[in-house]
Order: sequence, then structure tokens, then C-alpha cells
Amino acid sequence: MKYLLLVACLPALAFGLAVRPCSNGAPIPQDVRVIGCTVEPCVIPIGGMVDMDCDFISPRATNTVAASLNIFLGDFRVPYELPVAQQNACNFFEAGSCPVTQGEFINYHLSTPAAAPFAGITVDLQLQLSDDNGEPLFCFLSSAQIVAV
Repeated sequence: MKYLLLVACLPALAFGLAVRPCSNGAPIPQDVRVIGCTVEPCVIPIGGMVDMDCDFISPRATNTVAASLNIFLGDFRVPYELPVAQQNACNFFEAGSCPVTQGEFINYHLSTPAAAPFAGITVDLQLQLSDDNGEPLFCFLSSAQIVAV
């Protein structure tokens, strides 16, 4: 029985979260893995951590990579910015490095506190990495249900 359960869980461990493209037409990452979440909406407690890995192939060379995380409640953008240290995505590459070359495989790791004014809502998270010119290297949307601790 234990082996059957392990085999049933393997696909959830091997495959990432199905994410949606952003309206800007940017490519989505090859794979997005969120700790503790395999289907949308991910459940995130206020004060907990958003912890994810994104694998992508860089569509072009760039010296720097900027990260931005936007939160939307419907069409309303909730005021939020990544901490300044996390806005330089190069510091959070688990594979790859800056400067980035075209076609380079990158694994980007984001771990940031979940901040929300109140619980019991479902929001869209938009994560984007951008090049030197502000053009997106990737962008995706994912839903998160914010819950009280």
C-alpha cells in the first residue's frame, strides 16, 4: 500500500504548477514549482512564505535581471513590492549566472514573505523577470488563496 501511495504521488513531485501567461505576451517558464502546492489556487497563510523555483531558458542575453511580483485582486493591483534585495534576480539563481547568455538554462528561486491586508481572498500573483531594457524574460500568473494563520 505504501508503494502504491508513493507511485501515485510521484507525478505531483515531478511536475510543476500549471501557470497562466501574462497579458504582455511574454514567455512562461518551462517549469514552476511551489513548495506545498501542485494545483491552483495555492493556499498561503498571511505571514507565511511564498517559496518557488522557476526553470527557464533565457530568450536573449542580458547583464542584469530584475524581478517583480505583482498582486491582483480582480483588476485591482494590490500595492506590493519585493524587498529591494530580491529585486536583483541574479542573486537568486540556483543554476545559471549573470550576465546571462541567450539560450542559457536558469533556475530562479524566490522565497518571500506573504503579506496581505486581510485573509479569505483569492488573488492572482504575477511574477516577471526582466532584462537590462525592462523587457520580460518570462512572466506568469498563478492564483493564491490567502488564509489566516
